[in-house]
Amino acid sequence: MKKLILLSFFTMVLIGCNSTNTKEIPNEVIVIVELIKNKEKSREELKEFTKLYSDYVKNTEPNTLGWTYHDAGDKIILIERYKDEDANIVTAKNISPGGNRYKLLQESLNYHSLKEVTVIGGFTQKLIDYNKMTAEKVGFTVPYNYYPLISGYSKNLR
Repeated sequence: MKKLILLSFFTMVLIGCNSTNTKEIPNEVIVIVELIKNKEKSREELKEFTKLYSDYVKNTEPNTLGWTYHDAGDKIILIERYKDEDANIVTAKNISPGGNRYKLLQESLNYHSLKEVTVIGGFTQKLIDYNKMTAEKVGFTVPYNYYPLISGYSKNLR
């Protein structure tokens, strides 16, 4: 009986070691957006609007893993996390004219202006090209910086 229990335990350990970890996100794309605060808006107004915006993204883009705004003095740092470049392309489609978030994007320009966009992670030329096209459509003229993944991992705890 003891041998059967030990055999069962080692079998479970081996199966667990060989199974793929579904929590890992091998092609995660992270976008860091620097925004300049509109000084005419109060801290509370900025907080309310950024919560509204992030809640909207959470409810309409299921492959967006995170959307967080951070106070950086005169700037706001927005960190967007995506399952992969296709999830980031959904965001680009949504902020384009006719997209479900285009009006909200236009409203956001009353609260802050865009300074710079940095894209890191598991993307290809496909995302670079799509972002360029989207920037032209919405009138973004700020620099976009791209830093591809060399190695490492990303995972969610859930």
